[in-house]
Amino acid sequence: MQENKFVKNLVSKMTLEQKVGAVLTLGFAGNVIRPHIYEYIEKYHCGGFRLSPNSRTFGSYVDPETGHVVVKLGNIDGYKKGVEPPYVTGAQYKEVLDKLQKCAMNRRLGIPLHFSTDQEGGSSAAIRTGGYQLFPKPMGLRATGDSKLAYEVARAIARQMKSAGINWLHSPVLDINSNPDNPSINTRAYSDRVEEVIEYARQTCIGFKEGKLIAAAKHFPGDGGSGRDGHYGITVVHFDKETILNREIQPYRVLIKEGLLPSIMSCHVLYPALDEEYVGTLSKRILTGILREELGFEGVITTDSMTMGAIAVKYSVPVACAMSLAAGADLVLMKAENELVDQTFNTILRYVEEGKLPEKELDQKVYRALKMKYDYGLFTNGNLYHETPEEVAKDEKITLLSKIVAQKSVLVARNRSNLLPLPENEKILVIEQMNTGANDAYWHHGILYENCLKYNKKVSYLETSYSYDEEDKERIKKAVSQNDTIVITNFYKRGTKSNTRFVEEILKDKSKKFVLIANTPYKLNIPDEADNVIVSFATTPCNMEVVAGVLFGKIQPEGEWPVQYWPGD
Repeated sequence: MQENKFVKNLVSKMTLEQKVGAVLTLGFAGNVIRPHIYEYIEKYHCGGFRLSPNSRTFGSYVDPETGHVVVKLGNIDGYKKGVEPPYVTGAQYKEVLDKLQKCAMNRRLGIPLHFSTDQEGGSSAAIRTGGYQLFPKPMGLRATGDSKLAYEVARAIARQMKSAGINWLHSPVLDINSNPDNPSINTRAYSDRVEEVIEYARQTCIGFKEGKLIAAAKHFPGDGGSGRDGHYGITVVHFDKETILNREIQPYRVLIKEGLLPSIMSCHVLYPALDEEYVGTLSKRILTGILREELGFEGVITTDSMTMGAIAVKYSVPVACAMSLAAGADLVLMKAENELVDQTFNTILRYVEEGKLPEKELDQKVYRALKMKYDYGLFTNGNLYHETPEEVAKDEKITLLSKIVAQKSVLVARNRSNLLPLPENEKILVIEQMNTGANDAYWHHGILYENCLKYNKKVSYLETSYSYDEEDKERIKKAVSQNDTIVITNFYKRGTKSNTRFVEEILKDKSKKFVLIANTPYKLNIPDEADNVIVSFATTPCNMEVVAGVLFGKIQPEGEWPVQYWPGD
């Protein structure tokens, strides 16, 4: 790698405190800047922020099935729990980020911030209000059967993110979803086939690269075989070393060689075949030995969130952050907006002073992070971009692309009773979960029902919580008893309690005609009892529009089965 003299000179001028701050990605939830956010920039010299504009705080990690609080995160905010942040347009959010970037550029050395987030597809979309076109999960892109569409979607997302001031995306997901019961990855992966993950991720990376959006491939060395969500505890995967190297790590090997991975995110999974003691994020054998030395990766290594249960149940978060840097990470992702910021900063500082993390190694980490910013124009352009969020949101090409991808991804998984298409003049009940993505004119509660009304004016509606409460269950039972033909959603989202067991019981009533709308192809939300199933791969507006059209035979679904796994006919 050719040395960048500008960046090298910059690192030489930095104090130890500034270097420590430069390897920190801290959290900024919501869209209102409070004093502590400026403090993170000015006092702690943070390198950037992990953005979560759709929630006012980073909440505690609560196991969705047990209700047990795994990691309690107290935030210094004074906010009342359960209140959503104010609605902002893309332009208004960019104004917020511009203020933070201006503050950073006014620091002594003028080092810009990186703004990172998730925009994986479906409900995993940080920017989802104001009419931005949204796309399916990665597995939905694979269901189109056309990897060039993954490229086009990545180019569109790059424009969306850059116009809103975001310059670093924690995508693409390179996990091979080999475990169909994986509660965390599932449709976030492109497939359970290695070559298909490589091809669709390749096209995504090319799109991001051309759009000057920094990509962080994740979760190294792999999270597709997990049977537990790392947000709530440590996951141990007992694959042999050969399988890990030839399956889990293969996408990284190929795309590193092709020069398409500017950064890589580690995962908090324990692979005893690689390291019996430490999860990937804390393992020098994995981050330095395999990723740096064996695969020859020269880009930036960032950790996944260090407040997740897989880390925090065993280690103190500040110590784990310092340990990850010593193991080989360049950036630590520490999202909690509380006393952990000061503790993490000072713990890393102490590690350097005590020689546990030699300052020479810290210099190399800072150099890699700053060179990344330099290569992507952050030093010269900051948050400048040639298009406004409104221009991108209204772009006809992106709008058309979202419609094409939706139609090519939605598929009919089962039509055992030949119920589809549904009649246009008979009474039909739609039982629909409330949307967790957004609630504006573009994407809101009842969007599937609203689209069904285009084809049948006799459709009635029952709205439920995303995860049913007891009242929902009673209302569903009563509504089902009063209707013969029922369309019921059973959408699954990591971090929420599943409705599948209850839906399974409802579907056992064969005197009723049911159509199940699922957003994954897995038994996570497709019970064996479901005779008629449409898989949407997203609950977003265009995909719900296509689902409604498919229900009534007005739109031909073009999606193909994206995985080797098959739940049965």
